[in-house]
Amino acid sequence: MRVNRRFLEQVAARCPHDVDRLRRMSLVEEGPTKLVRMAHLAVVGSHSVNGVSALHTELLKHGMFRDFYQMWPERFNNKTNGITPRRWLLKANPGLAGLITNTIGEAWITDLFQLRQLEPWARDGAFQEEFRHLKRAN
Repeated sequence: MRVNRRFLEQVAARCPHDVDRLRRMSLVEEGPTKLVRMAHLAVVGSHSVNGVSALHTELLKHGMFRDFYQMWPERFNNKTNGITPRRWLLKANPGLAGLITNTIGEAWITDLFQLRQLEPWARDGAFQEEFRHLKRAN
């Protein structure tokens, strides 16, 4: 595979004589059956590699793609989609959001931990029935 050969030449130029690194970073896993490492190919073919959170990005940089991060640290960043569980609930399930608001008030909309106030209602028959009704309606 020409792409792999050219890429490994770049790695060898930066880290001469590091055969283990070449083996780890190869786009092709050697063995009885050669397998393309699609995640490696994606990193090599991309100008930006992002995790969905800062924690996920750190795991990529210092775990799975450590060698690639050492080679191209500028490619690694994180992006979040800006949606929070409570905003998603308000938009995606207004019926359930209304039940929650009617039960514990509006504070949960800005403080997700307020949802713990629902725990005492988990055994309430009327609350359970309304919850089941909303679930079926969705």
